Amino acid sequence: MFRSNQRSAAGAWVGFVIAAALVLVAVLATPTSVRAAPLTVINPSFELPDIAGGTFSGNTSNGPVGWGWSAYYIGPARPSRFFGVWDATGTPSFVAVPHGRQVGVVFLDDALGLEAGIRQTLADTLQPFTEYSLSVGVGNFAPSPGGDPWNFAGFPGYRVELLAGNAVLALDNNSLNPGEGVFQTATVNFTTGAAHANMGQALTIRLINLNGPGVEVNFDNVSLNALAVPEPSSFALLALGALLLVWHRRSKAAR
Repeated sequence: MFRSNQRSAAGAWVGFVIAAALVLVAVLATPTSVRAAPLTVINPSFELPDIAGGTFSGNTSNGPVGWGWSAYYIGPARPSRFFGVWDATGTPSFVAVPHGRQVGVVFLDDALGLEAGIRQTLADTLQPFTEYSLSVGVGNFAPSPGGDPWNFAGFPGYRVELLAGNAVLALDNNSLNPGEGVFQTATVNFTTGAAHANMGQALTIRLINLNGPGVEVNFDNVSLNALAVPEPSSFALLALGALLLVWHRRSKAAR
């Protein structure tokens, strides 16, 4: 009877130790953040500068002052390119705007066919064991029923890119085809491991008009989230804990 009690006590102690080990494993295996943390994007919905409904603010070289984005193009500035913001209030340009009342503009009436766009480099840098998710509203500017100086019919095509330093990490290369006056949401995902050639370099969002028929691509509601993911060693610890639990249960059943 005494030996039986000893075995029961020993089994209970082993069970307690294993349970404590499993709790420790679970803590080690849990990411530092269980929720995706939004990274700071300046003027993500292009509500700056604040302009009147049905008007445009921008220029051919770098967009309006204080809007948080810069122009991206190859070669010199051209009079056939415009970068800036458009206030869609009271206009037939869109069925609905994803957020606010203004949208980003990349206008290309460029016979050379060269792409151009806008970009923003963030304060955040590429980190190990992190899942990044970039979401961008991509819009097709609708022709006006009364006619326009330019031919907005059609969609020029787009590319949404996530970069670290000068390296493109991931992109959406024109997978959507929004109808006239319609916005659709482009999503780009990228997950880092322990190492990357551009680790620690600044993240950049680049939004590009591919310069097909239709002249203008619009962007809105830009967001970039980062989620810490478990390291492989944490998964290994969790698996070890599970094996210990199975071993303990089998040993207890055998006794």
